[in-house]
Amino acid sequence: MKRSFLLIGLTLSLFSISKVVLSCTTVFANDKGPIKVVARTMDLFMSDKPLIVVHPRGASYSGETGQNTLKWQSKYGSVVTTAFHKNVVSDGMNEKGLAAHLLYLSDTKYPKANNEPTLSNTLWAQYILDNFATVKQAIEGTTSLNVVSTEVEGRTWPIHLAIEDATGDSAIIEFIKGKVTIYHGSKYQIMTNEPAYVIQLANLKRYKLFGGNLSLPGDADPLSRFVRVATYLKTLPDSQTSIDSVANVFSVIRTAMVPFGAEDTSGSKTVDSWPTRWVTVADLTNKIYFFNATTAPNIIWVDLKSIDFSKDAKILSIDPTYIELEGNINEKLT
Repeated sequence: MKRSFLLIGLTLSLFSISKVVLSCTTVFANDKGPIKVVARTMDLFMSDKPLIVVHPRGASYSGETGQNTLKWQSKYGSVVTTAFHKNVVSDGMNEKGLAAHLLYLSDTKYPKANNEPTLSNTLWAQYILDNFATVKQAIEGTTSLNVVSTEVEGRTWPIHLAIEDATGDSAIIEFIKGKVTIYHGSKYQIMTNEPAYVIQLANLKRYKLFGGNLSLPGDADPLSRFVRVATYLKTLPDSQTSIDSVANVFSVIRTAMVPFGAEDTSGSKTVDSWPTRWVTVADLTNKIYFFNATTAPNIIWVDLKSIDFSKDAKILSIDPTYIELEGNINEKLT
């Protein structure tokens, strides 16, 4: 055991001096009552210019990787958050209650592409939401995907994926050293951007409530955010209503938000502090997608049950950072 903790300590030390960190967090409240709710933060060094976009069933897509790109038509309708006014989907939920979230992970290394069609990692989440209703289906249908990194805004984005569904099932999918690693099961409720998930799980055991003696960390480092939201999720009360369930998970994810101008005091080598740009909460049971921009005062939401996802329906969108939006925005989508 002593050697194991020495190894963990060495790994964490190497992480702290070598990584440039972009911050994001997800938390899945799937064991606090009948309603399954997942939240995520988007923390970035610049605005990602988000749009909320509604995609109907039967929409045609390209993997956007050139001549050998993957092509498909959506089986399910979805509500997603895009970035940079491009076909870059960082977060979303489909009409069956499957959610997907892309987070930065600098250790990501995708396998060398074979002769099969390729998919841009920036459309990985969209592909899953378009084609699958459950986490189990998504894993079975995507482990052999040719995911490749493509350039957006002048750089490539190494990313890993979290997915959850209305049954409470969840999974974390990472590509480390060219090999896929999948953590599948309802116990995988937390993800931050760094480091690899196996290190996060080992680090968590050093803290109170998880077998260790360390107190709750308060800095903005992703290791600390992981511990913090895991701790608050564990002590979160059960809830029977949608309002209480959403409020509860909002209260947890807010402990992981990074203020503008914050400095990381953990000792990690970061080139800047990446503030929280927005937060989403997806009620997978009641099919409601909430959005809260940190530059706007109100929480807004899209009720997927009232959206026309039929094949002939139009693609709809809205700028969710518009300061005068409030409440249900179904009628504001254009």
